[in-house]
Amino acid sequence: MAWVTWRQHRAQLLVGTALLAGAALTAALTAIPIREAYHRQALSSCLPPATRSGCELIVRHFENQFGGGVSVVRYLVILPALVGLFVGAPLLARELELGTHRFAWTQGVTRRHWLLAKTLLLALATTLAALALSAVVMWWRGPFDSLNGRMSPDGFDVEGIVVPAYAVFALAVGVLAGALLRRTIPAATAALGVFVATRLVVTTFLRPHYLPARHETATGLAPGPHARDWVLSNTLVDALGRHVSAAREDLAILHAQNARIDAQEYLLSLGWRRAISFQPADRFWTFQVVETAIFLSLAAAAVLLARWRLERRPS
Repeated sequence: MAWVTWRQHRAQLLVGTALLAGAALTAALTAIPIREAYHRQALSSCLPPATRSGCELIVRHFENQFGGGVSVVRYLVILPALVGLFVGAPLLARELELGTHRFAWTQGVTRRHWLLAKTLLLALATTLAALALSAVVMWWRGPFDSLNGRMSPDGFDVEGIVVPAYAVFALAVGVLAGALLRRTIPAATAALGVFVATRLVVTTFLRPHYLPARHETATGLAPGPHARDWVLSNTLVDALGRHVSAAREDLAILHAQNARIDAQEYLLSLGWRRAISFQPADRFWTFQVVETAIFLSLAAAAVLLARWRLERRPS
């Protein structure tokens, strides 16, 4: 089965290898000026709890200079979805659409063995490629992660062990879509929709609650020092702990200005303070393990469902 899998999917594997090599080369070239600026400006001395003067201005200049690259790297979240589109969906759909399954499943290999063997081999190749991509991204983002952390979705989604988990899940969803729809293009479209919807649900509704968030109430009104944490909410609350709306805050500031008193001192005199909910930076790997387990479990369920559908289908 390994030889058959290679013959049938060598184009996808070669394209994936080329993309990975291109990403690694681009990362190596673009990382040189970033690391030079990081060391030249001694940004390591601005990491919490450092109190070096001028750090805010230095860090802002560094981020403005190289922040465009971070935005581009963020788009790498689409690469796992491509596995489902171009590898997973055609795996069964193409065979069923062209009728070649009649030949493939009459050569002494059962349809169950055919499906599981090919899926596992492609999942292994996908995992190795995704791990390599994740390692490249983590190395490239090193200076930015040291300043801002990697708990927020911008870093979390493209680093660590969740990247291969996303890719394997996309592969499995594509296989299931092919088994159900039996046409390559509809299967690829359905796989993309399911993948994107699942990622959004997990990121928005599940990930913030893997562990109970920590809550902090600052004595002042300025945002708290949580640059490397994933801040879930950062709002003003009154003396009773109720959220202060923007309109209410503007009205209070206008009242202070009319009374010719300092606005911040007036808000503090009202008992207003800043309430912050956040996930600490040191939970990164814990969250990675939890999310990886979720997507690998979903991938296993999708493959089992595809096998069940395949076995029920007449030859």
